[in-house]
Amino acid sequence: MFDSMAVEFVEEDGNGLKLNMGMEDRTSTAHTRSAGMTFCRIAIVDNDEMALRSLIRIIHERIRFASPIWTAATARQALEHCSAPRDIPDVLLVDMSLEGIQGPSLCRHIRLGNTKTRLLAITSFSTTMYHDKAVHAGVQGLISKNDEDEIVRGIHLMQCGEVMEGFESPVMAQIRLKHEPAPAILSIREEEILDLVATCGLVDRQIADRLGIAEATVRRHMHNIMKKLGARTSRQAVAIWLNNR
Repeated sequence: MFDSMAVEFVEEDGNGLKLNMGMEDRTSTAHTRSAGMTFCRIAIVDNDEMALRSLIRIIHERIRFASPIWTAATARQALEHCSAPRDIPDVLLVDMSLEGIQGPSLCRHIRLGNTKTRLLAITSFSTTMYHDKAVHAGVQGLISKNDEDEIVRGIHLMQCGEVMEGFESPVMAQIRLKHEPAPAILSIREEEILDLVATCGLVDRQIADRLGIAEATVRRHMHNIMKKLGARTSRQAVAIWLNNR
């Protein structure tokens, strides 16, 4: 039997929280490995701090042989973590309604580059609202953040290498996404620009100031966006993007 895990929160330069395991965690991990069991590294992407802390508590109190290793509030933060080999989680919980770049888009980006991580979509809204988008994004399951027992069951399934009914394995999802002709896969930067146009009504100069890039770079990104989406104008590109989110 393992003791409850202690967590130390460390602020990481605006890149979410990285969670350091305490002595009890390291002891549990060592015991797990010596027993021939696989310890599960879990990460969470959610811009709701209360939800993050609730999920961390649930993992510590109710999920054996597992520990959260980092959290992120945005898609860009999550992708930076997932691009670092030591930070790649076994299971990644992704909120579907993130600010800016939405959860389904983040999941597609991660799945296209990684089949190791099992993606578990989470939402505080009706799961029916995001089901089709989650399936298409290549996740392995979708659960409600409002049901603690459902959260536990979902994480257990991911921990055991299973997928929920109606979802694909990471490998099959990646194969499908790589061979799908549409919708076009935009980069995170391109989606950030579209989001600023769609939600804030910003023009090129304002977008450049907000993102810390040159105005010419913004125009180049928008040109690429229009080409990828088959749009004749930036307004049409935004409309196509919003319709496919």
